[in-house]
Amino acid sequence: MEKPLVSVLIPVFNGAQYLEETVHSVFESTNLPVEAILVDDGSTDGSKKRCCSLAAQYHGQVSIVNFNKNKGMTRCLNEGIKVAKGEYIARINQDDLMVKGRLEKQVAFLENHPEHVVVGSYIELFTATNKHFDMVKFPLDDKALKAIWMTLSPFADPAVMYRESAFLKTNGYSQVMWPADDVHMWYMLGKLGKLANIPQVLTRVRWHNKAGSIMSHRLQMKKTWEVHQWAAINIRKPSLGEYAFWAAEYAAGLVFPPRFNWFVYRLMRKLWKKRQFSLSLWQVWEKFSYALAWAK
Repeated sequence: MEKPLVSVLIPVFNGAQYLEETVHSVFESTNLPVEAILVDDGSTDGSKKRCCSLAAQYHGQVSIVNFNKNKGMTRCLNEGIKVAKGEYIARINQDDLMVKGRLEKQVAFLENHPEHVVVGSYIELFTATNKHFDMVKFPLDDKALKAIWMTLSPFADPAVMYRESAFLKTNGYSQVMWPADDVHMWYMLGKLGKLANIPQVLTRVRWHNKAGSIMSHRLQMKKTWEVHQWAAINIRKPSLGEYAFWAAEYAAGLVFPPRFNWFVYRLMRKLWKKRQFSLSLWQVWEKFSYALAWAK
């Protein structure tokens, strides 16, 4: 097998139900020389056996890293990258699907734009009963992404590709920041170069009650707050409106159910896409925040 150009990193924890479908989607989506790195995080549901079966099926194209005990996704990602042979690292989760042509399009973008370190895409959510549940869009260019990254994440984690060389200049994924370690990583990579998204759905994300964004939602909101505090020191000083948004986001994560909060999150992205309306929305938010602070 020729040296892979792309290493597709897939952390696995009790993911036997959908893992084969995910890995198949990776290899069926591309003609590039790629490898899939499966990092099993102490699974107890037969995932280890499934990983071995896939390694045998895709001989030389699937590597396995095994943890006997659960160590968390952050350590899975860092260990997986240590064994990666590709120039580019692509992410996808154990239950998601890669769209045909994704890797080619992201590799072409990074090769044609050497000043960029990360490229993502739109994503489509799907459920067991609805193949087209929702689409989540993201700003496209570096300026637009860094205009919002103090409030909204610039990427969907399972849709990104980044340069391994850039990743190695960071401190790696932070276990302390999990499960908001991806947002923390985008800040670190964004300090090294430009960010972008491709305006197409290149990853389909399975939306179900056992998804990590549902199961770890409250902790994710707490850690997102902590990541934002890090950004306030290391990226730039936030506006009062941004700081108030962080507080409201954290409070909502503690009070409201995950599905409601994610619905609001997707709605906010759609409002942001409508620039005129979203601009006025954020201006109103800032004025409200100043008025609230003055009243106190």
